[in-house]
Amino acid sequence: MKVITLLTAGHIGGIETRCRDYALYSKHDNLVLILWGDGYVDSQMEKLGIRVINLHASRRNIFATIHKVMQVVREEKADVLMALHEAPMSHLCLMYAHKTIKSIRTIAYAELNAVDMLRSSEKKRLWLRKAVLKASLSRADDVIAISKSVRQSLLEVFDTPAEKIRLIYNGTDLSRFPMKDKASVSDEVSASSNDELNLIFVGRLIPEKGVQDVLMTLSKMPDFRYHFRIVGDGPYREKLENLSRDLNLQDKVEFLGSRDDVPELLSGSDVFIHMPRWEEGFGIAIIEAMSKGLICICAQSGAIPEIITDKVNGFLVEKGNPDQLSATLLSVSRMTSGERNVIAEAAHSRAEDFSIEKYVKNLDDLISGEWHE
Repeated sequence: MKVITLLTAGHIGGIETRCRDYALYSKHDNLVLILWGDGYVDSQMEKLGIRVINLHASRRNIFATIHKVMQVVREEKADVLMALHEAPMSHLCLMYAHKTIKSIRTIAYAELNAVDMLRSSEKKRLWLRKAVLKASLSRADDVIAISKSVRQSLLEVFDTPAEKIRLIYNGTDLSRFPMKDKASVSDEVSASSNDELNLIFVGRLIPEKGVQDVLMTLSKMPDFRYHFRIVGDGPYREKLENLSRDLNLQDKVEFLGSRDDVPELLSGSDVFIHMPRWEEGFGIAIIEAMSKGLICICAQSGAIPEIITDKVNGFLVEKGNPDQLSATLLSVSRMTSGERNVIAEAAHSRAEDFSIEKYVKNLDDLISGEWHE
């Protein structure tokens, strides 16, 4: 079957990476259609042999953009059109295809909690975003929720018909993230001396990811020995770097930007830390860290408790509780190697439930009409 996936842009991120992996391993004929802007992921996809069309469409001219998308959809004789982002433009295209091409199957992805899909803090045109998303989710043939938390939010915020929602957890290529062997870690990827705890965060640098809260907590732990590496980029990076300097953490905190060697960087780390302010829709970076056998300390937010069982395969911290975060960091630093290994093995085992193979099969089966939850 011919599947066209809509992306708003080709910049690096969890959604774009998973889109790449799905197109690479799927049994269907996949085409990735990018609405506007070149980026890292689209060039990477092309190098892997994935078909990509970048429309360089207008962000303002709705009708011209829809026309461009529909022209490709018709020329390619697509069987399925799938929108991954919450951007209203993607959903307007999805609805138009659903209305004008009777043979096409439309799939709307819910990658975020419904409130975060709306960007509720941005009051301007909030009513319009909600109207478009609610209409699209109700009219699509299938709506994919990436976690139980997201599914529940769709029911509560958008009144999405329950019978249309399919629960398909995200997956990642775990072969790139084998259990780490500390003895083989080079000095280049191991950031600190043996008596310090290597902390790492991997993700897009936006306020909602809560890196600023981690920095504030660390600034109040003067006797805690650690090195914290922040991997990723985004519009909030400069403010985070300034905050790190203001808190006098520049000798302990390192900003690495976007990197291709994330598996190696994880191998050189002890603890993966993720304290989002929003209700996290899933958490691919958490899965990758768990697969590597890192101790994961994460907020009890959104879908994260669906992945981590507290004190079994990681640690959950109440969102917005810096005292609990600092206490957990200190507790982990005092664990014996045997205690850490028990958590690491359990984390690695849990990560196997979220392999790219399972994800691709579930999505392929849904598209083929063979999927059962």
